[in-house]
Amino acid sequence: MKNPTKHKVEEAKYFLSMLKQLFEDDDEFAYNLSAFLSAARSITFYMQKQYKHRDDFAEWYCRKRIEMSADEELKYLNNARVEDIHKEPVHTGATREVGCSVDVILVPEDEQANETELEPHTQSSSKTSSLKTVRRFFPKFGEVDVTEFCESQLTKLTMIVEECENHFV
Repeated sequence: MKNPTKHKVEEAKYFLSMLKQLFEDDDEFAYNLSAFLSAARSITFYMQKQYKHRDDFAEWYCRKRIEMSADEELKYLNNARVEDIHKEPVHTGATREVGCSVDVILVPEDEQANETELEPHTQSSSKTSSLKTVRRFFPKFGEVDVTEFCESQLTKLTMIVEECENHFV
């Protein structure tokens, strides 16, 4: 593989795109969130391995590590990954809309049928309701959607990778 760090960035992008596609399904969303968290966290591990032999990389990365540890969102992303990998799936909140519909059969007055002649399923109206997920969020960052949050953190990590490559390639 030519550039393992970039490969890991692309992997995280893939799982982010899956989060957006599978927004409605709780289980599939959780599986892909777990994969995203793991891939995103691995980006800097791959970068360290790939560039550790370059002159001044250790100094440069030490500064980056301090910056990342001061960033509350990146710190949360790392903690979420630790929770997801080692303890339990990361809990996300969801905002859902309830949709409800009622089917009613109307019979014109002159064509009224005897109730005993009606099929059982046409005697009563059928009600259906559905929940539609409109937003998912991490409880600590409730004002931001999970996919927007993850996209923002991936952008930060991608910028660090680009800065590294500008210095050490």
